Amino acid sequence: MDAIMSKKVIITSEFFGRYSNEAEKILKSNGFEVIPNPYDKFLNEDEIISIIGEADAIICDLEGITKKVIDNAPNLKVISRRGVGIDSVDIEYAKEKGIKIKRTLGVVERPVAELVMAYILQIYRNISESNEEMKNNRWVKLLGRSTEGKVMGIVGLGNIGIEVARKAKAFDMEVIYSGTRKHEKEKKLGLEYATFEELLEKSDIISIHVSLSDSTRDMFNYDVMKQMKKQPILINTARGPIVNEKDLKKALNNGLVSYAAIDVYDKEPKTDSTLVNCDNALLTPHNGTFTKEVFIKMDILAAKNIIETLC
Repeated sequence: MDAIMSKKVIITSEFFGRYSNEAEKILKSNGFEVIPNPYDKFLNEDEIISIIGEADAIICDLEGITKKVIDNAPNLKVISRRGVGIDSVDIEYAKEKGIKIKRTLGVVERPVAELVMAYILQIYRNISESNEEMKNNRWVKLLGRSTEGKVMGIVGLGNIGIEVARKAKAFDMEVIYSGTRKHEKEKKLGLEYATFEELLEKSDIISIHVSLSDSTRDMFNYDVMKQMKKQPILINTARGPIVNEKDLKKALNNGLVSYAAIDVYDKEPKTDSTLVNCDNALLTPHNGTFTKEVFIKMDILAAKNIIETLC
């Protein structure tokens, strides 16, 4: 027990423990010392380095766990990420150092898919616009669109993409997907496989669910958007750099994309997106997993991932 007692978990996450102390209690009951984020905000590299020196494990969000950060944590054995994307971590260098990287898989898929559907319903049914008219004492019926029969194109059928497909089918949409083919999921969920080019041509709605890599950076540029035959809604809840924001603005202005719903950006936090003046762009500040219930679940799984790795 003495060896375990000496292990320190440093919290670089700005949200860990905000809505429940259950995860912290789990760590402490297993003999870990938990050192909270003293800044209570999204940390930059220098701030992370200032607290990470004695860490055996860290619990992080999307703050950068860079080579420099890792070099300043000589005892670091596990990086426990609240979420699924790990592009904010220098993965190769962590592996080189023998550091394990853990994610909270199975927790974030549903809320991200909920947000995708919320975007679609807002755009199709003019909910906020109707509310504004009513509150200005105007009885104005805004003609919307139905989801039934619309083609949802999912780019990347990972765990989140699968959950989006399930929800889209519940709203009577046809669902096609591109990327790695998954025959079992096609049969189970009633999906249709398409090439990327076919997906661009057929989709009324395109929802992006690939990870950020050299091959997906700028995946959606203006040349690609010109191939979108049905002037779709384009939704990005994956990573900002997958969509070229300047090209998207041009495509929105030129009618190649009818509407965009964007939750992720090339740099975060970001308050000066080039899309802020586009009436046909719906912007949210990386809210995909931002529910109280999911935050608590992510905390607990992030803690358990450390316990399973170090105990």
